[in-house]
Amino acid sequence: MKTQRRPPLDHISGMRALLSGWIVLGHYCSFPPQEGVFTLLLGRGYVAVQGFIILSGFITHYAYHDARYDAWPAVLRFYAKRFGAILGSYYLFYALTAAWRVCFDWDGVVAHADSMLLSLVLCQAWLTGVPGRVSVPGGDDNYPNVPAWTLSTLAFSWLLFPLLQSWLRAASGATRLGWLPPLLLCLLLVLAPVPLRLLLHGGMGWATYGCAYHWPPFRVPDFAFGMCVAEALVRTRWGEALGRRAPRLFGRLADAIVPLFLLLVGVAHWPGEDGSWPNRAWSRLNFEPIWLTAAAPLFGLFLFASSCGDGGAFAGALRHPALSSLGELGFQVYLSHYLIMWAFLKLETAAPSLDILAGANASAAPALPPPPPPPPPPETADLAALFSLPPSGKGRFGHISYMMASLLCTYAVAGVVRSNVDEPLRLWLRRRLQASGPPEPAAWRGGGPPLLANPGAAGAGGASDPAEPSEVGAALRAVP
Repeated sequence: MKTQRRPPLDHISGMRALLSGWIVLGHYCSFPPQEGVFTLLLGRGYVAVQGFIILSGFITHYAYHDARYDAWPAVLRFYAKRFGAILGSYYLFYALTAAWRVCFDWDGVVAHADSMLLSLVLCQAWLTGVPGRVSVPGGDDNYPNVPAWTLSTLAFSWLLFPLLQSWLRAASGATRLGWLPPLLLCLLLVLAPVPLRLLLHGGMGWATYGCAYHWPPFRVPDFAFGMCVAEALVRTRWGEALGRRAPRLFGRLADAIVPLFLLLVGVAHWPGEDGSWPNRAWSRLNFEPIWLTAAAPLFGLFLFASSCGDGGAFAGALRHPALSSLGELGFQVYLSHYLIMWAFLKLETAAPSLDILAGANASAAPALPPPPPPPPPPETADLAALFSLPPSGKGRFGHISYMMASLLCTYAVAGVVRSNVDEPLRLWLRRRLQASGPPEPAAWRGGGPPLLANPGAAGAGGASDPAEPSEVGAALRAVP
């Protein structure tokens, strides 16, 4: 089978770095966010979660576009590569967070034993669809590792990928615009359910909100929409015809989407019940829940436009080595940050008692005058004011220094785990797959350049095996 040459998507890692950082900082915020600059954007981390799901569908289909899953061996090889790339970090942080829960939250372990067990097989997100079970966004109902629910939700879409790819190929036909009907159908399935629910019922309870946010079948259209965007990119040969007439068209379009996205997601909001800044229930009041899915057109259009030609100035910034390196750690950062956040919150809580103990053991010294009272907090929250909140057991640090230390430690741990757990496991699995079973289809073994500009960065040894596109090592395994 003849395959098309595909251009590199070397801005994807940078995009993943921004999305993962957005989610982590959002978990450090108060809930709901304080009134102030950028705080609403950080509080809407569920928009970044949708971006990850769409990105996973986009890059999975882009990497395996020429693969055929007409026989079980090919399907099983895809499952082995897809799931094998995430299991090392997933189970490592499952064990560590489970140990933490047993030591500090035994009552929660007993109350959420079902989630503890289902997490062993990546099925904990299905609990949000159980009638009568309440799921609070940002809550600890996904035991033991809270952020791992996203992997549980994505696992269902990965299982369906061979079927979704076959459906997309059949629905698109052989024409260049054949991708348009399935893309519009998926976009309708993404955008319609939440507004219809809000119009008919005037809001959402926590259970309904959690189902719309977490439940795996509800998020399949997001994944499929990302696949359709990738299909459009390949079918239109990356805007080849329009690109000849207006070489910078797509780059300018991608750059224009960024400020529009920031304006809509970071500024526009509905007030609380009394007209003030939203109260605790802000994320399900009025029409706020539409942001669970409403950003899909912006994500899809940006992915398409930024993948054509030079992609624009913002895509160029995403290709910076610093962002790309942080993006490579996205999956490990996502899974580790809650555990490290808990540890630093414990340390911060224990710090006053340690100071008292140190003072009791110190030699007598002349009494110092009491410090002046702290100034009142500013009306518009800056970085320190945003995170300087009393500890409440959920991502709220009492001082900015603990938050920064937690963030730096998270990325350091993520780098160690990626180098010493995920990469060795991926390379071992790759050798096992090459040594057993029939050879892979010709479409997997060649027909195009590496999908990333630096394929050697995907694994040890420098060269990337064409049978396993370099992007699978660099993008797929890091999408949480």
